[in-house]
Amino acid sequence: MLGRASRAFGSTLTTLGRAMGWTIRGLGMSEAPQGDIEDIEVCARDGRRPRDAGPYRVMVGDALLRFRPLVTDTAVHTGRSLRELAALSPPEAHVVFAVLTNGLLEEIRLEESIDLREGIEKLLAFNNDRIFRFTLNGSDLQWGGAFITGATLLGLAKVDPVAQAAWLEDPDGSRRRIEASQLVDLSQPGVEAFVIEPLDSPTH
Repeated sequence: MLGRASRAFGSTLTTLGRAMGWTIRGLGMSEAPQGDIEDIEVCARDGRRPRDAGPYRVMVGDALLRFRPLVTDTAVHTGRSLRELAALSPPEAHVVFAVLTNGLLEEIRLEESIDLREGIEKLLAFNNDRIFRFTLNGSDLQWGGAFITGATLLGLAKVDPVAQAAWLEDPDGSRRRIEASQLVDLSQPGVEAFVIEPLDSPTH
């Protein structure tokens, strides 16, 4: 009886903690001092390797690039443990990608091990078991959602959305501008080819 009550209390505390925006830790919830946490994205932006000892903060985003922080004591994880840390259930129904410091996306399979200190900037997670391919400025990328927006393409390219725009190259060589909120269906036959160019480019 006490065990069930304890588990129920823990579940209630976890739910309350998420609602209040408390930090989620790999072994439960904890209010770790912010100054003690090594931020993976900040390290990538500064061009330095994260320290050897945790805790670490890593940002995980969805198909709309809405990010939330996760905190873990360890840098080495499997794809399964990352899904559990991010409360992605069931793990088999989700796809997780590492956004690398070179801008590429790399799938993290369930039983694959990764080190958050090795060239990773943040994570992307999708409630989908399919992967869709496309190219962005000639680079081959993978995506976990059937649709992608112009704003997401600009975010992946890390460009100024005011001065730049996304374009879809059609098979006949013509281009169509993809507006920020416009959805492109990646599940159609073929591999979509996108380019990011300045709005004042003479090619438009």
